[in-house]
Formats: sequence, structure tokens, C-alpha cells
Amino acid sequence: MTGAWDGLIVMGLLVVLLVIGVRWLRPKVHVPWSTKAIVVFFVFLCLLLWAWSWR
Repeated sequence: MTGAWDGLIVMGLLVVLLVIGVRWLRPKVHVPWSTKAIVVFFVFLCLLLWAWSWR
């Protein structure tokens, strides 16, 4: 496997863990965003950091 696929797998696992964490935390703490919005923001942030690293 190339490094790109490894990064994609790791990012996918992080998104899954993020969704599980938000769903577990939501009943205990008020989270103002929906789960989808948090995941989209996280993926956008990862892509932004990836693009920044390629400058």
C-alpha cells in the first residue's frame, strides 16, 4: 500500500472514532453542532492540514 491509502484509512478510522465519541458525549454534554457537521468540519480540517503540508 502507498502512503496515501494508509492516510485515508487512518482518517476514516479517526472519523469513526469521532462519531462514536460525539454520540457517547451528546447525552452528557450539550454539543451545539450535529454529528454530521462535526464530521464534515473534521474532514475539512484534515484536508486543509494535508494541503498545508504540501506547500
